[in-house]
Amino acid sequence: MAAQQSLVARAINVVHESEQKIDGIARDIDGIKLLLQNLSVSTNKRQSEPQSTWHLDQAESVKPKPLVERKSRSAPSGEAPWDHSVQTIDFIKAILEDRRLRAVWSEGTEVVSALRQLVQDLEKPAAVQGLSFPRVELLRYQANPPMPPTEAVVEVLKWAKDHEGFTMIARISQILPLQKFTDICRKVYFAVEEYREVDFILANAYLKYVFAEHVVVFGRQDYREYCQLCGDNLHDALSRLPLLLPASMEVIAVLTLGSYHAVENSQAKTAWKFISAASDLCQTLGYHRLRIQTDDDQPLRVAQERLFWTVYAMEKGISLRLGRSSNIHDAEITLLVSPNEPRFVKLGRINGMVYDQLYSPASLLRPVDNRNYLADVLAGALRQLINDTHAEISQQDIASQPDNGELDPMCLIYLRCDLVCQSSLLALVLRASSEGSALVECVAVARDVLDMHEQCMQDVRGCKNDPLIARKYINWAILYCPFAPFSILFARAVQLADVADLDRLDRFATSLQLETLPPEAITHPYRLYQLLCQAARLYFDFNTTPPWPADAPKALTQSQTNDPTVYWGGLEEADGFATHGVYDWSSDNQQIMGWLSGDAML
Repeated sequence: MAAQQSLVARAINVVHESEQKIDGIARDIDGIKLLLQNLSVSTNKRQSEPQSTWHLDQAESVKPKPLVERKSRSAPSGEAPWDHSVQTIDFIKAILEDRRLRAVWSEGTEVVSALRQLVQDLEKPAAVQGLSFPRVELLRYQANPPMPPTEAVVEVLKWAKDHEGFTMIARISQILPLQKFTDICRKVYFAVEEYREVDFILANAYLKYVFAEHVVVFGRQDYREYCQLCGDNLHDALSRLPLLLPASMEVIAVLTLGSYHAVENSQAKTAWKFISAASDLCQTLGYHRLRIQTDDDQPLRVAQERLFWTVYAMEKGISLRLGRSSNIHDAEITLLVSPNEPRFVKLGRINGMVYDQLYSPASLLRPVDNRNYLADVLAGALRQLINDTHAEISQQDIASQPDNGELDPMCLIYLRCDLVCQSSLLALVLRASSEGSALVECVAVARDVLDMHEQCMQDVRGCKNDPLIARKYINWAILYCPFAPFSILFARAVQLADVADLDRLDRFATSLQLETLPPEAITHPYRLYQLLCQAARLYFDFNTTPPWPADAPKALTQSQTNDPTVYWGGLEEADGFATHGVYDWSSDNQQIMGWLSGDAML
């Protein structure tokens, strides 16, 4: 027994020493070991007031300040949990400033130069984003903008009416009834009087999606051009939209479609501005309240409720993605919740609870047991949602002919995209727990998400009729969601020198490459994730000592490797409150997502 205890004690000491070695990227930088022990650096966010920092060229002559200054265990009062972290920047800087590494590097090394450029770009204050899209030229109003020919529009509107069950057409009908969209298109094309800008936006948005669905099925080049034309008209019209708009169902629909369009252009902050305005108007008009209705107004009321739930789901999702409170308070909603409500609405409700109960400033002050319980409840709800999605995928019969003998080729792709979003959220929920079993599952789910993503990318790349579908998928599944799997596995891979996980992250980054990128595209998703992986590999190359003694028992090494506290440092303390681990990890994940949302490359 004494010999076994001695061996265990020796193994623990080796673990402690090896962690210090792994954390010693720059032995001359005070405090760097804390950076990789907890991955919990907390400094000012990218958009906050700049702090004085020391530059790369001062590394040799000026002794740097410690990279880690631990804050209090809870988030500062009134601050979002994802607003203050540059730990990934510090990780890259530590590698670049390591004298051992610099001694063997050439200044012209491509990876090193790219990492330096990345640090410089990410340390710049973020530009203030207005309610617009990334266009360089000043857009001018066109009195008679070009539109697709009438014959093509009539044909595609008839086709959409006959294919209401197609996934995207069905989702658009949640915003406005298809007949309403058709009437608006007729009003724009056969105007007896001047039509409103709102009508112009609604017509072009609807035609954009309908033409896109038709192109996926038939691959017509002329319809692809019409889809692009409607998208350009929508883009230009949305950029002219005034900030103050009258409250009406059509205006809410415009703002909702504007939010969709912003997501598809990787502009999460602009999408939030649109959808938050839509949510305000919904509540102004009382769409969130149950009202007595007659048979005459029932169809209208049903349409209003569908529109509200669509806005609700979108707003909750983007709020979580940006780490801020939702504008819609569930306690004020009196509408009846249907057991058959769409899954995207259920996901939106869970998104709101994830922020309110796990990642808001107040929730970070919850006792550990309470946070663990809430995380477990939310994880259970997400597992049920994921099981429902799996069941629907299994029910899809590829031999069936649902509409006029035409398959919906996008149905399975949309469902698998939903799975990626749902499972990514599950990983985020599990990461908020301090239970060892939850954290082990968190890692497993994160790996599963990246595997599902690879399958989705294969599916979308196989859709030859729509070459932009891969871009749309990335914007919805990776940039619209608070995509947590990469940050979870990146933290683990760096601390445990897990080459298998880093290989998985490399494959993920490579899968995001859609086209040849200009050199300035530092924060394109492919380029940013690729550079982070390259930074980790540079670290691995100079820290390859195995973390276990040769004579350590295999069972002990395996159990310790699977123990989440090895790389997450424990998420609770004796006083029973959550420590800074969740705060800092989520802060880093949100900053990565923030870099991506400010990019216009997609």
